[in-house]
Amino acid sequence: MRKNHKLISAIAVMFVFACIQVSSVRAEEGSPMNVVKSFAQAYFILDSSMTEYLNKDALASNMADRYLEKKALEAYNCGYNITYMQKFPTNMNIKVIKQSDSSATIEFDAITIRNINPVYRMIGSLIGVLEEYKVHDIITLVKEDGGWKIAPGVFEM
Repeated sequence: MRKNHKLISAIAVMFVFACIQVSSVRAEEGSPMNVVKSFAQAYFILDSSMTEYLNKDALASNMADRYLEKKALEAYNCGYNITYMQKFPTNMNIKVIKQSDSSATIEFDAITIRNINPVYRMIGSLIGVLEEYKVHDIITLVKEDGGWKIAPGVFEM
């Protein structure tokens, strides 16, 4: 009987620990820094899922759609498919400048490289033909519908 109590106690402690871990992970997912990171990844690879992170004002002005159309036209004028215009963000440095209950200001620094092929990245960096683009922006987020959303005026949008 005594072994059962130890087993039940051990299971209860593990369950409580797991609940605490899950709740802390969920809290981090909704942080302004994680929203900016997820948005930046979608933005640079030209994924339309970036609209999930935009607030109502940005969605009303169709910022994401116009940006994707601009990139598609730019690629077409160069004789490429839109996938050629994709960039891969590396060395992302995201720092909170100011945060309140309803808004946040985030400083975003990253280096982006052309996202053609992983082999291109390796070989290009070895022989020195890989172009790196530095990105720096101050991003404003607002609390909307219980989550953080990106306000208009981010990056080239």
